[in-house]
Amino acid sequence: MNMSRKEFLRTGLSTMAVAGLPTTGVAAAAVAGAGPAAQSGPVTITTLNPTIRLYPVKALGRMGDIRFGTAEIGTMMPFLGEGEITWTVSVPEAGRYALALCCSTTNAGQPVNVTAGKTSIDFAVPVTDGYFYPHPDGPDENPGDPSGESFFRLKEYYNFDRVPVGEFDLVRGVNMVRLRVAGTKGKEILRLRSVELTPVGARAAIAADKQRARMHRANTDWFARAGYGLWFHFLDLTTPPSGPRKPYEQAVNELDIEKLVGQVAETGAKYMMWAVNHGNPTCPAPIKSWEKLHPGWTTKRDLIAEMADALGKRGMRLMLYMNPPGVGGMALNPGTVNGIPGYNEDEYANQLIAVFREFGERYGPRVAGYWFDSTFEATECYPNLPFDKLNDAIKTNYPDRLVAWNNWVFPHETEWQDYFAGELTDLPVKSYGGRYVSYGTAKGLQSHVALRFDADWLHIKQDTPMPPPRFKAQELADFIKQCQAEQVPVTLGVGIFQDGSLGPQALPVLREVGRLVRGKRKKA
Repeated sequence: MNMSRKEFLRTGLSTMAVAGLPTTGVAAAAVAGAGPAAQSGPVTITTLNPTIRLYPVKALGRMGDIRFGTAEIGTMMPFLGEGEITWTVSVPEAGRYALALCCSTTNAGQPVNVTAGKTSIDFAVPVTDGYFYPHPDGPDENPGDPSGESFFRLKEYYNFDRVPVGEFDLVRGVNMVRLRVAGTKGKEILRLRSVELTPVGARAAIAADKQRARMHRANTDWFARAGYGLWFHFLDLTTPPSGPRKPYEQAVNELDIEKLVGQVAETGAKYMMWAVNHGNPTCPAPIKSWEKLHPGWTTKRDLIAEMADALGKRGMRLMLYMNPPGVGGMALNPGTVNGIPGYNEDEYANQLIAVFREFGERYGPRVAGYWFDSTFEATECYPNLPFDKLNDAIKTNYPDRLVAWNNWVFPHETEWQDYFAGELTDLPVKSYGGRYVSYGTAKGLQSHVALRFDADWLHIKQDTPMPPPRFKAQELADFIKQCQAEQVPVTLGVGIFQDGSLGPQALPVLREVGRLVRGKRKKA
């Protein structure tokens, strides 16, 4: 079985018509939109995030009927009965704070007690509202690592939400924060991502920033009408069908883009997403700012430009997957998905800004959007990231470039994005209620679903066959058509070998999906 994407991280090293998109670098430079101007000089973070997030992994104490797995506690804490977690938090001035739990529960009125500073509140947590149905076979009795396949037997426990508890008075200096969960030992009753403390006096400024972010969102019309696209992870650890891997740059140089994009066109997809990096800091293009950060990991061949041009000729668009913690060289604690800051916050933000600007200046509208991964890891290390400044850099040369900041199953932490990352991974999943998510933590964002098609996002285990498609063509086509009716694009993660070939069963199923969704199709 292939490694999961999370396991790999831990163990790994507008309205413009598609036909009008430019297909050469010169043309792109000539028509690039008047996006945010490139700024000179580094960005300095002067505004701090008013919300303090307390994570189980950083607690002063944890006790009771809790599951205490090394990888799991890095991101969440499951309560299997009575238990408690305690933190200390220091505030510069006494004041009132709004406290919320980022958690999931299937129990209506799950009792908890929260004590913070001078205040103690008994609270009944409602059933959290997320995007997953329970698994038809119920949860796995021995779930193990939440990054493995057992995740898909725990779906009902991954409906995370941000649940307001009340207002608490904190004293100047050090305060104790304690969460007590009541319940009988047995099945899981509550899963905690974090406790959030936000100064009541900061509400107006937070609301103003959210509104400013929403006013800056890109036009998602083309994406809403796209129906579906294909997503490939072509990395240094991507394997050939058999035998040893080739060096990454050699594999990039030998990749037949016309053949690959032609096959994508045969499926009826309207866009293709390509992984720039994941795990190791690969970059299939001569990006100077990237080479400065990660010497030897860029390539002389500009695969991104060639893909954009080949797609554009066939009326499709290119989107890029990028893992920002890897761009900025953020290391991981062994066996976890918790980052280790390798730079101060200003330096990390400026590294991302430099890369985003260079991508924007180089590609203009030929890169239609980004899907940024592991946001919860980055913000846990760097809670004051200036998302407005990052957004300015991302939109360089093309203000309608789409952006999603993926927070996995956890409540998202920034409104400076255009569409929901939607890493729902498998079927069935709940309807979002329309083109714009109508409930839950992604409310208001352009809807989007990301599903694994065959591989577990990527195929990196040597001398193993590509897994077969997870869906029958009719099943997948029916789901896509349902999503189309609500203008919700679906991105299918398709496994790819290092020689650019797909699994032997992939294309027949994808072509049939295209026929069922788009009608009779000709070969590209």
